[in-house]
Amino acid sequence: MPELIVYRSNALMSVRSRFDSTRDLVMPANLAYAEAMVGMWHSGLPQVTLVPSTATDAQVWPVMSAVGTKIHDTSDDNCPINTGWSYVGGNHGYNVGNQIVVTNHGKTTVDVGSQWTDGTRTFTLLAITNADSLLFGNPYTIIDGIAQGARVKPAAPLTHLSGATHTTTVPITGLTPDVQIRPATHSHTVTVELDGRPVPDGRFTGQELTIRESYLIPSYQGMIDTARTNIGTPIATIMSRIPSLCRISNVYRWSQGGLLVGQTVAALERFTVNAGVTQCHPLTPVAGGTRRQFMPNVGTAGGLNWSGWANIDTLPALTDFTPATLTNPLMPASSMTQWVLNSGQVQQWGIAVGLLPVADGMPEIRSGHTTAKSWFITSSLRKNYPQLVWGRTLEAGESVTGTAYRRYLAPPSAATEIVVSDSTDDFVMIERVDAVAQTQMAAPELFHRLLVPAGPTNLTVPDRVAAGGISYGMPVPTGYGMWRAEPGKARVGPLPGATCPRGSYFLLLAGPTQQVTYTGTYQSLLLHPVYLAEPTPVDRACVEVTVAGTGVVRHGVYAHDPTTGRPAVLGPIADFGSVDVTAVGVQESVLAVPVVLPAGWHWYGHAWQSSGVTPPTLRASSAGGATTLNLGTSSAAMTGDRFGYEVTGTTGALAAITIAGVHQLPPPRVAYRRA
Repeated sequence: MPELIVYRSNALMSVRSRFDSTRDLVMPANLAYAEAMVGMWHSGLPQVTLVPSTATDAQVWPVMSAVGTKIHDTSDDNCPINTGWSYVGGNHGYNVGNQIVVTNHGKTTVDVGSQWTDGTRTFTLLAITNADSLLFGNPYTIIDGIAQGARVKPAAPLTHLSGATHTTTVPITGLTPDVQIRPATHSHTVTVELDGRPVPDGRFTGQELTIRESYLIPSYQGMIDTARTNIGTPIATIMSRIPSLCRISNVYRWSQGGLLVGQTVAALERFTVNAGVTQCHPLTPVAGGTRRQFMPNVGTAGGLNWSGWANIDTLPALTDFTPATLTNPLMPASSMTQWVLNSGQVQQWGIAVGLLPVADGMPEIRSGHTTAKSWFITSSLRKNYPQLVWGRTLEAGESVTGTAYRRYLAPPSAATEIVVSDSTDDFVMIERVDAVAQTQMAAPELFHRLLVPAGPTNLTVPDRVAAGGISYGMPVPTGYGMWRAEPGKARVGPLPGATCPRGSYFLLLAGPTQQVTYTGTYQSLLLHPVYLAEPTPVDRACVEVTVAGTGVVRHGVYAHDPTTGRPAVLGPIADFGSVDVTAVGVQESVLAVPVVLPAGWHWYGHAWQSSGVTPPTLRASSAGGATTLNLGTSSAAMTGDRFGYEVTGTTGALAAITIAGVHQLPPPRVAYRRA
């Protein structure tokens, strides 16, 4: 069959692609799901379904016949945003409405926008649902310049304050709280293209189906204020008059390689946003079977160990994946692989879902905006919610952008080995739980590409994709990695530390040296900016003691936070451990597991610890570092030499940091051995 078969009738669509040698995958798309949003569900195809490759068009469209096997409910997978107090957008409205059933309440459209009180709070009549039902909007408050709706219900019958023609008191015996207020979006636009061409009704074949949508979300404050100033006018008829909170722009791309979802949230006024680009219901189980999930870089959370095959059917409570649950807290949870197993523990169907390391999804950016949680799973639905940002405040004109992927997996499969491509880059993902001495991922389309680590990675792979693919080994269980496959770069001579042979040493900063005594720096972590042209695996780190002192020097590497221009504060990329400074000579840390130093900027840090009696003297660079340095709000720190940032009170292992200021010690000369 061709790469894709696309069926369309008005707003309803089904997308058919190859799953394995005998089966096809059929996925729903709906251009007018809830309130005209794009959704991944329609009545003719209530779930993503597997069908025999021999199934005819009539058997799968417009209604899926009995030939199909349902494998995944995607009816609620189009992703809204969260304002910190309510989900909105997608198929959601602000959940701060109170629906009150009052038989023959006597209110009419002329009363819409009127204000009512329970004696303490003011509620706004937003809609006459029918002759026996009313919808009231809750009050809002302004906190730090941001309007927040209140999830409260009237404590007493609502009496009239202003604006109504029919002023009879409203009893609250028939009250339902936390009702979603609809509509909550407007100015929706949508386009559909198959390989760049519009898609009318009918059956078509092609390589890539692209659906683009855009819509505005009104602010809740604007909704209430506009209703009050337009008494008698239903809000749904004047949505464009309401001040807007933000614009949502989504792009859905279906191909043989799965589904990509891109989302941009552009603020039109100041507000706080939680956004995840995508969300994912669990796969549909089989009778007597289980659903198992693995998550790279995640340890134990919610009572389950996600570094192996966690049984999500036993998840006891809503589970947040915070930096504390991660093996490397600088790499937010970014992906998962899930399988349905039958009663004999045989794989039936699987899915891989995650966020790509692009735009605001880059780990070094995302880690600063997901400190509360980078992912969560609900116990009620076992639904996965990756988070691009959590609790990030946007000013008007600012935006956040991310891209998510999902790929359905055919059994049998010992590992998730996939290539995901967006419009710019190709990404390689490997996720494997069982140990294997040596194996290879086929990737002929990436031959000779450079593999650059781009996400949580504990696997060692070759620098470049070979003709036979990407070789890797796992002597112990649980291996994972994400790499960007970049075209080979033109080079003039070898790049130190990037192309020198494995097992050879290289200097981070070459040139003249001096000797520096660490007087007054006991238990101060001194951080220096370092630049590498390419990501480089290292297994040893060395400094030179020229005059002995007491104690040790602890050293390691912190990531660079591009949003602040400073070291990332959550914790180190690597803690090299301690080197003894009680004897002169080259002192070396030997790493049990090699660490990949990132390309571009990062921060080398070292701290004199253990005994503060006699400061050691180390060989240091006299060339310094010609880099920009943020001195803070005072110019006083510009006097004298300034080389980096200082963190006081650093004892023991390197951890999360709070920068105390800038320091005056030149960087020690550091050598690494390439792994």
